[in-house]
Amino acid sequence: MNLIVGRILSLLPAVLFLSTAYGWITNPSEAAKGLGMPLLEGIGRSTQIGDFSAFFIGVGLFSLMGALTNKVTYVYCAIVILLSAAIMRIVAWQIHGAELASFFIGIEIATAVILFISALLIRSGISKKNEISVDQE
Repeated sequence: MNLIVGRILSLLPAVLFLSTAYGWITNPSEAAKGLGMPLLEGIGRSTQIGDFSAFFIGVGLFSLMGALTNKVTYVYCAIVILLSAAIMRIVAWQIHGAELASFFIGIEIATAVILFISALLIRSGISKKNEISVDQE
């Protein structure tokens, strides 16, 4: 049961982040607006769409691969990306005078916590599955 719940908890952020990436690919102006920014012009637009799409695709695919393969290393990769984003938002606020993006920081930290719980459950479910296999031999 732990394995199933862990996989579901990893799939939820995967769907959310991959659908957000799809938005950056198909309608970047709305995606930018959803994050409280205008869609930039020129090379800034290329950087904005490329970097944000990569962020959401990366977190989404790592979460998905963790759920599909039961390999928590993938889930940990998604957690690192999310926590790095949250930390860098705080750095931007503290050092560079950006507005504190507490809503987005909260989402990134909450998602990282959900993924961490997912990784623990997947790992626990695999351990229990292996114990059952050994007992049956």
